Amino acid sequence: MTGWTDPAFARVADVVQLVSGLVFPPNRQPSAEAGMRRAMASLRIEDPDRLGQAVREAGDARDVVLAELTVGETYFFREEAQLGLLRSVVLPQLSSRCGADRPLRIWSAGCATGEEPYTIAILLREERWPHPARILGTDVSQPRLAAARRGRYTRWSLRGVSDARVARWFAPRAAQVELDPAIRGAVDFRIVNLMGSDYPSAATGTSGQDVVLCRNVLIYFDMPAVAQIATRLLAALAPEGWLLLGASDPPLADLVPCEVVMTPSGMAYRRADRPAGTGTGRRAAHHGSGRAWHRTDVAPREPMLATDELQSISPSLPPSLPQVLPESRPTAADALPVDAHGIEPVATAQADDLSVAREDREASRRGSATDDPQLLASVTLMVRSLADQGRLREADEQCMRALDQHRMSPELHYLHAMLLGAAGQWGEAANAARRAVYLDRSFVMGHLQLGDALARLDRGSGARRAFENALRALADRNESDAIPAADGVPVSHLRRHAELRLRALGGGTRP
Repeated sequence: MTGWTDPAFARVADVVQLVSGLVFPPNRQPSAEAGMRRAMASLRIEDPDRLGQAVREAGDARDVVLAELTVGETYFFREEAQLGLLRSVVLPQLSSRCGADRPLRIWSAGCATGEEPYTIAILLREERWPHPARILGTDVSQPRLAAARRGRYTRWSLRGVSDARVARWFAPRAAQVELDPAIRGAVDFRIVNLMGSDYPSAATGTSGQDVVLCRNVLIYFDMPAVAQIATRLLAALAPEGWLLLGASDPPLADLVPCEVVMTPSGMAYRRADRPAGTGTGRRAAHHGSGRAWHRTDVAPREPMLATDELQSISPSLPPSLPQVLPESRPTAADALPVDAHGIEPVATAQADDLSVAREDREASRRGSATDDPQLLASVTLMVRSLADQGRLREADEQCMRALDQHRMSPELHYLHAMLLGAAGQWGEAANAARRAVYLDRSFVMGHLQLGDALARLDRGSGARRAFENALRALADRNESDAIPAADGVPVSHLRRHAELRLRALGGGTRP
């Protein structure tokens, strides 16, 4: 189902678009309405029209609504490939231009609860950046910035970060972890509305940036707003600066004058008017929609400091898994045969779980009115957003509701498994992961999640088989292939993760 259940919510959306530039196409309207209802409950407002009136003025009500309507899907060390570009190309290039009187300047625009700018601060420490650095994080939501300044996170925000990294930069605090004070002090947080006109400027600290990251933010705006924001972001760059967007963001080449840099991790952007003769590779002129832009191809250099191979595991995997896990006594299911696709069946799935999956398959054959891929993508993003905000119980509730409508979605079952694992319910997490791989035997992330859950349950033989299944599913994949639900993590990193887990389990690495 798409659309608003009450025209009053459409009127709220009109006000939100007026004050913030956010747009809500039909596929996003159900999740937007759910966000409006959460905001109404938080603000103790019963009438949607009163909510619209409250949003017209800057203040707490607007902050709450915008926080609910912008997903803010983020976690530490997200999009490892793009971070690799920073390590291997951008930072080495900028190092010669920075010094004691010229600090490195990096701006994370739309930073939500701070994971991205803090990741940059950690990366600079790990890369032994030799010069001063000023890192700015901005968002339109005051509550999110307040959470960012506190620097406390659930393990969900650290999914995929290695134990060594977590131990180095975080301290346990009950059910959360607290970021090292030196890293917290390295980032300045400010409110900046990307639809406003107060940037770039010295007053907001947004001018002369060496790197601007605005990842998976522009997806919320219509094309005229994207062009307006992109023009300002490019103007915020120093002459040799870099603009990095997310994989889901619209390309800028036909919207604004810019230089497009083709990298192994996707497109990056630079100012079209930067000095000639300072390119990083071959430059070619292109004309699209009447706007001139240039393309530059760039190959990565060696990073300043090699990173620990254990730190390059998937951002979608739960953290803090022990490096050595005990064996368990094999069960009869451990000897199940290989199926026609060369992938072994999932281990000891309970009969009711498999019966649910079989019913789902049968429902799929009959056809379903709830398989709208756009709606599925929207609710999946909402579940991730709630989890990123530390609202794990709400995320799990939304995930269960979504599964009622999209029972054939391997990714939703996988997310449910992750949320159950974050709550320490590893048995149920294993069952949810089994559903995911039962629905799609080639679903790499489902096999990896199943292996991690079984390892937590000390079921070493089942865990080994799950990681071996993941390697089989990856065997014929190219490095450039996009792996579903892997958040852009390269095939080689996923393969390496499975191999390391097998090695820790004492099971070798056979494909």
